[in-house]
Amino acid sequence: MKAELSLKLANTNQLTGQMVVFSGGETNTYQIKGNTAANTASGTLTYNDGTVFTFVMQLQNNAIQQKISYNNQVILEGNFAKIPVAVSPQTTNAAAKPDGLYRDPNLVGKWTNQENYSSNGGFYGGSSTSIILNADGTIDDGGSSSYVSGPNSSGNSSGGGNSAIAQVKAAGARWFTKGNILYWRVNVNGKVTDVPNSKYYIERGALLLTDVNTGKKMLYYKGK
Repeated sequence: MKAELSLKLANTNQLTGQMVVFSGGETNTYQIKGNTAANTASGTLTYNDGTVFTFVMQLQNNAIQQKISYNNQVILEGNFAKIPVAVSPQTTNAAAKPDGLYRDPNLVGKWTNQENYSSNGGFYGGSSTSIILNADGTIDDGGSSSYVSGPNSSGNSSGGGNSAIAQVKAAGARWFTKGNILYWRVNVNGKVTDVPNSKYYIERGALLLTDVNTGKKMLYYKGK
């Protein structure tokens, strides 16, 4: 994964700049804000949808070592080699998690799919299901809810119990990304298999998943 880092240091030891990441033919920009002390710096990386990551940088042997975390979990590590021009972009191939799998940090978090329906008889309702993609590659059930309303009755319910997520968790699967494809890595009878699941596209807090086998599309929105 290619990345470019541009930094600016003020007299008050305040650090600003941006990190541009190139992945799957897309360019994603993160705004940097932080503080420096001696040869180290720490602060936040903010994506354009508002998602905030934390970083720690250390200058060593004319190179910057960087760790990026989300929810106190390190999701990326990389080294940036210094280019001999003041405040110039610097390039690296960022290392993945210790399991060797890259995970697009833009996918980390809770995602919710919402469906609504209505009928000619005056009934209407809706349902929502949520999934949580964790930074370590695991997945959790984000819960579900539904409601129905009509001329003389109404009701709602909430809970969990997503069977598909339960099966994935039971298999010990981990998600990761390659290009714009979301994969599952599963271990069956001691054999590791990488299974392509969906093509993904993210824009302004919306995630479109397209099943690689059936072509079915699912639209999710990022929640808190």
